[in-house]
Amino acid sequence: MSHICIENASSPNFGYGDGVWNPIEIILHFRDQLVIVDQHLREQHAYTGVDSYSEVQLHPLFSQGVADFAHGTHREVGYPTSPRDRPNNAQRQRCDLVLTPAQGQALFDPIDEQRTQDRAAGTLFETIALDRQPSTNEILPTQSYWIEIKAIAQYRYVDGVPGPNSSYTSELLTGPRADVIKLASDPKIRHGASLVVLFTEEKAAGYHDITALSQSLVDLDLPISVPEIESFAISNHAGNEWCTLGLIPLRL
Repeated sequence: MSHICIENASSPNFGYGDGVWNPIEIILHFRDQLVIVDQHLREQHAYTGVDSYSEVQLHPLFSQGVADFAHGTHREVGYPTSPRDRPNNAQRQRCDLVLTPAQGQALFDPIDEQRTQDRAAGTLFETIALDRQPSTNEILPTQSYWIEIKAIAQYRYVDGVPGPNSSYTSELLTGPRADVIKLASDPKIRHGASLVVLFTEEKAAGYHDITALSQSLVDLDLPISVPEIESFAISNHAGNEWCTLGLIPLRL
C-alpha cells in the first residue's frame, strides 16, 4: 500500500507529474523506523539509546524507513541550483535526503546536464546534448521531496559521556532556520521540509519547542506550512525520555 500520494501519474514526458506529497505520512514512516530502532536497542540491553545517534547515523535509518514503503531515497544529493556557476561536486551544497515516488528512479541533475552541454559545445554531439530530455526513469527536482535533518538533544553525548546540552536552544533556532532558507532559496525545489528530531526529558517540551521554532520561522517571513509533530517514549540512558519529530514543510 502506498502511503505517499503522487498525483498526475499520466505525465507523457516523465511518467509522473509534479508530486503531491503528504507530510503526515512521511513523518509517520520516520517515526515508525525510530520506534523499531529503539525497541531493538532495548532488546539488546544496549548501554546507549537512539538519542546517542548522530545526524549522519540517522540518515540511513530514515532512508530505510521510507524505502520499506516502496519509495525511492537518495542521500547527500547536490542542490539542483547553485549560486556559483555550475560548481564542481565538492563545492555544491548537498541535501540530506531526497525522496522519489518509486524505488529505482534516478534524479535528473540540471547542473550535471549543463556541464554535459558545455562539453559538447562546438562538437558533433552539440545538437544531441541540447535536445536531450529526462528519461522516463528520471525524476525532476520539482517532483522530488527534499529533506534537511537536524537532531538536537537536551542531554547529549560528548566523547561517549552524556550530559546537559547548554547549546540546545541555539541549535534549535539556528540549524532548522538555515535549512529552511536553503530549501526555499532553490527555485527548482518545490516540495521539501526541515525534519527536526528532538530528544527531551519531557514529552511536552518537544511539542512546545517545535511549535515555538515554527513560529519563529513565520516571524522571519520564511515560507513554511504548519508542522507535523509525532512523539514516542524512548529508553532513558542519558536523561532524555522522549523523541519528538517535527516535519516543517515548505509552503507552496
